[in-house]
Amino acid sequence: MRVKAVCWDWNGTLLDDVARCLRVMNLVLAEFGRPEIADAVAYRAVFRFPLDRFHADVGIESADYRAAVDRYLALLAADRTEVALHAGAREALERVHARGIAQVLASATLAPLLDAQLGPHRLTGSFDEILSITDAHRASKQDVIEAWLWATGFEPADVLLIGDTNHDLEIAHELGTRFVHFEGGHQVLSGEGDVVSIRALGELERVLDD
Repeated sequence: MRVKAVCWDWNGTLLDDVARCLRVMNLVLAEFGRPEIADAVAYRAVFRFPLDRFHADVGIESADYRAAVDRYLALLAADRTEVALHAGAREALERVHARGIAQVLASATLAPLLDAQLGPHRLTGSFDEILSITDAHRASKQDVIEAWLWATGFEPADVLLIGDTNHDLEIAHELGTRFVHFEGGHQVLSGEGDVVSIRALGELERVLDD
């Protein structure tokens, strides 16, 4: 696989934050009088983009969607639980760098919250650029990734996007980049056709060597 740049997703792909996000989402559901999500398995089965559809699936009506998102973000920002990187994340970044491949981080998270999440892990020097969204209610990072592609001049076919959700896969399809699904994140992909998947970040080198 000839790759000149890797575009990493953050939440769920490098950062192992499913447990924290599930806990915060259940607080929101309780406040809105909706049943909690039973566990991480149930969460991964129902989570998806667009986020308004995910919220509808767990009982948040469209009229309450913006308020629920705002409450979720407020609770998430206030949550001081220490969250680790996925096993092998730092090593995967170092090995990609050693190959001379550019690396960019793209997250469907607002910049202030993303900065707070990145801070404890001291990873900002691992990326050529860090891309974040500006609209929490839309939560699509396609525009910022597309703008980055145009600015850098990378051919989409030379870029590998690594993510854990249907949104990441859809962006790869729309922009023409390659895609690897990380199975340890926020969503179980099903019925998505022939998708390259890895269960551990240490498997990435095998994919790059194929």
